[in-house]
Amino acid sequence: MTTSTPDAFEDQFHHVALRHERVWVFIAVALIAVLFLVAVWFVVHDYGLVAKTTQFYSNPNTPSQLAEFQGSGVKQTGPNSYDVYEIGRAWSWTPGTATPLTLPVGAHVTFYVTSGDVLHGFEVQGTSINLTAIPGVVGHVSYTFDKPGTFYIVCNEYCGAGHQAMIGKIIITGAKQS
Repeated sequence: MTTSTPDAFEDQFHHVALRHERVWVFIAVALIAVLFLVAVWFVVHDYGLVAKTTQFYSNPNTPSQLAEFQGSGVKQTGPNSYDVYEIGRAWSWTPGTATPLTLPVGAHVTFYVTSGDVLHGFEVQGTSINLTAIPGVVGHVSYTFDKPGTFYIVCNEYCGAGHQAMIGKIIITGAKQS
């Protein structure tokens, strides 16, 4: 039988406690490192959450001068398929603010969005459409409108004194085209 002194017990306890502390510190550092690597991976791969595009222009005014962005901005590309070319400017969406976009229910729409001045947030309420309109960049997002109704285009990034009035409309009619 071994006898232990209080000092021996304390030494053994501190040795075990020190080992446990080192293990938990290692686990915490490893978790932080993994979270950091995941964050870097998402930043590098982006997934088009800010601007899904391959079109970057050195002059920020170039996209708004392209032929696609002239005229009504709505082009039918197939049966019940449309391309919409939107320009965000202080403080309106063209098309959408002065004249609402009118499309049939079931329309598959690809929005091409750019900005003519500053950053704007292009969000169509009630849908999953949400991207950043950047000067010199044409971002795009696609969506199929399955139900009729009025959908509002709002700028969800502060863009200046008239930001709250930057609202457009998309009207989806009940008539489905084939």
